Amino acid sequence: MVHGTATLCAQQIGVPAVLVNAEGGATANVWRAGPNRVQCLYDASNFTSQDTGQPMVIDSVQFRLGGGLLSTIVTYPSVEIHLQNAAVDFLAPSTTFAANRSVPLTTPNYAGQVTTRTVTGATPNGYFIRIPLTRPFLYSPEAGADLLMEIVISAAPLPLVSHAISTGFVPALHMCNSVRSPGSIAALTGAISPFCPAVRFGYANALGAAVNESYGTGCYDHAASLYELFAGGTADLSGKKVTLTMNGQGGYTATTTAGVVIVPPTGGLSLADDAVSNLQPLPFTFQFPGGSTTGIFVDSNGSIGLSGTATSSIGGSAVAVLALPNVRLMPSMQDLVPDGFTNTDNVFAHVDPGNPSIYLITWRNVPCFGSVATPRLASTFQVALIDSGTNDRVEFRFQSLANDSSSNSGIALTGFSRGSSAHDPGSSDLTVGPISSRAETSRLRLVATSRAVINTNLGFTASNIPASASLSLLVMGLGQDLGTDLGSVGAAGCSAYVLVQQKVTVRLLSAPTSGLSFAVPNSSVLVGQRVYTQAVAFDVAQNALGMISSNGIVSLVGSL
Repeated sequence: MVHGTATLCAQQIGVPAVLVNAEGGATANVWRAGPNRVQCLYDASNFTSQDTGQPMVIDSVQFRLGGGLLSTIVTYPSVEIHLQNAAVDFLAPSTTFAANRSVPLTTPNYAGQVTTRTVTGATPNGYFIRIPLTRPFLYSPEAGADLLMEIVISAAPLPLVSHAISTGFVPALHMCNSVRSPGSIAALTGAISPFCPAVRFGYANALGAAVNESYGTGCYDHAASLYELFAGGTADLSGKKVTLTMNGQGGYTATTTAGVVIVPPTGGLSLADDAVSNLQPLPFTFQFPGGSTTGIFVDSNGSIGLSGTATSSIGGSAVAVLALPNVRLMPSMQDLVPDGFTNTDNVFAHVDPGNPSIYLITWRNVPCFGSVATPRLASTFQVALIDSGTNDRVEFRFQSLANDSSSNSGIALTGFSRGSSAHDPGSSDLTVGPISSRAETSRLRLVATSRAVINTNLGFTASNIPASASLSLLVMGLGQDLGTDLGSVGAAGCSAYVLVQQKVTVRLLSAPTSGLSFAVPNSSVLVGQRVYTQAVAFDVAQNALGMISSNGIVSLVGSL
């Protein structure tokens, strides 16, 4: 086992990476009311995906309590923490503890008592156990070996209380796994469990390590979707009309006005709970941002599928809706319950009898799932698909709107989703408009693909370079700009991260993704030198300046 002797700049990193700011699973079989041995295996990508591939000296570990829970203050009288490189891949651990170790256990990285701390009970929650390591461990994620942390709890806590901690639970998704032996620290084997603890490691970069760090953000991240998210019982669109008009920028502009007229519906679809209609042919080709369709699918839960074959969804969150594989109109996407074959309080779809260029979809007197209101609340709203040649539009007409379902706390979404993991623009107040979206684009992004170790190459990849860019460059210099706002020169939302007043090196890039590398001389004099890099692309369609910029990266030259 290797431990570091000299470090720089204390920092922290959470693993699994995908659960740093999200709740995962939970288990009470780690910090339990009794002895325990647990091996936790964390894939190296948990570190490298967070720009932390360099040799690091881990000097502490913290454990996060399960979401929404409160901790009881207890003391574990005898705990050991052992850190080392794993001998196996996290996806294929052995049930034999020794087979997962790259070296036999020796002096622990920590040995002593552990006392819990109070946390707020948030979701995700706070870290209720912090263990400073008496023997820090040198780990190099870039080398590829997974990290093995072995927890040995020799005696029950006082008082006798267990705690459910936050964990991963799908190894291939959360990039971690565990093997544990609840009740015995002497057992040579254990059982594999996907409930691997979500932890936060304190670390410092190893002395002499080359390090890359991203700072700032690129421009632009445009979303074609737009929506308003209503918490349960807060919908304020009754008696209003929301009109979606294509705006020539690849998106919709939503305008809300008072007053609404519902055309009496016909052609009931006999939809039951959580049901989707058969394909409903339109009498015209309906155009929407990014596509067109001659048929739609109507979801009983307050949405209309404009692409693909729709499956029913009650929404619940913008993230969930935007991830769905369909383009959707969402007059009020929530958990609704039409009356099925009774076909009275149901969903209807037909051509407007007064105008063949308008197709109507109506939810008439449809209640929310699990509503306990007395008298019963119900929604009546209508969607009009209006054929206007090259500028088709949509009207959401709300006679009455309730959102008091027992699902997802009554959350409802109104708007337009491009689907397929579209960008999230955030919720907008549709009554304070107009609200506009535009064609989906991703920020110009720069990532470091290798570190500035002397006598090697420092590499970068720039992505999301617009195909319409006339010129794209990688700019590297010795001076750092902390983010001068370029709005004053016509590039609102973009920032400068390299000082161009100092000597800079410029290389050409090509769309949409381009990689470059720079030779780092074999000279110890360079160790400790910092260089700053940023990508820029010149495109007159982006803003008045005709230029967009990426995030910045600072690279510290090192010998490791």
